[in-house]
Amino acid sequence: MNMIVFAMGLMNPLYTAFGGIMRLLYDLVGNYGVVIILFTILVRLLMFPMGIKQQKNTFKQQALQGEIAELKRIYPDDKQKQSQVQMEIYKKHGASPLSGCLPAILQLIVIWPIFRIIQAPLRHIMHVPAEQLEEIGVLLHGLTDSAGEPLITQRAADSAATMNIPLINALNEHGFALAETVNRGLMSLHDLIDVQFLGMNLGFTPTWRPELLFGPDTWSSYVPLLSFPILVVITTLIQMKITRLTMPNRKKRAEEKERDKKNPARAGQTVEDKSESMMKSMNIMMPIFMLWTTFSLPAAMGLYWIIGNIMMILQSFSIYFLFTRKVEKMSQDSNERSQEIEVEAAKA
Repeated sequence: MNMIVFAMGLMNPLYTAFGGIMRLLYDLVGNYGVVIILFTILVRLLMFPMGIKQQKNTFKQQALQGEIAELKRIYPDDKQKQSQVQMEIYKKHGASPLSGCLPAILQLIVIWPIFRIIQAPLRHIMHVPAEQLEEIGVLLHGLTDSAGEPLITQRAADSAATMNIPLINALNEHGFALAETVNRGLMSLHDLIDVQFLGMNLGFTPTWRPELLFGPDTWSSYVPLLSFPILVVITTLIQMKITRLTMPNRKKRAEEKERDKKNPARAGQTVEDKSESMMKSMNIMMPIFMLWTTFSLPAAMGLYWIIGNIMMILQSFSIYFLFTRKVEKMSQDSNERSQEIEVEAAKA
């Protein structure tokens, strides 16, 4: 438990930094959805240099494949020795087999404070103190609507400091509750964030529950929100496809694998790229994780994933055309020159 508390404490600077940036953006544009879009673009731009570094590392690993293949020939039955010498070679040349999944790992680290901010925008973006949010929760639970029901449930009141969405919805829907909250000095009108975006409430959580999707009073709110998980799946699949197509020397590796299939004698000679296998695992885990969070958190989370996927697609194209394709062309020209020299030497 202490370790968990310690780890959470390490995230506090990210809460402060991300929340401060979002508050600045909200003051500029006044639209929560646009804030999510701009913030996502900013985060992805900051991660762009890591994408370049990842591609450079991939080329280094591919350049070392000959040495790695020689290791298998020298130590055919000693897997431990193979791994030890392979890591020494990677270290010597500044290559890392783990770099392929570093962006995904960093994304998982960054996403936690974003979860918390999306759940509690009043606290982290508008900087309403936790104690005042708890008082607002007690107040709203004590007030009733025209049907005599509390404006928020007891559970929502108990978690008012960490889950602000019920408070925001209640204050937006009931003017008398907002007036009472402001009169008590618990928050100002300027602190009430507007979570509407394109006619949808980004504070609501997308659902597959029939009673909400087909309810006469709820369908208009929840059916449009299904666009978020649908677009998350579509953009994720496109992003994964584009990433595979723009991987360094993809055609060359595919040809080597095809030759291995046709020629059993070559089986095992093509060195497996560990970073590629790790990326495949992340490509399975991340879409599942993204879809789960889209149906578990406010719709703002789905908007973050969608814009993030679009930015990743643009990043893959940018890195490929600005860096990868040029390096591949240089490598191809170098190989052709080497072959020409060998031919000329043979003739001589």
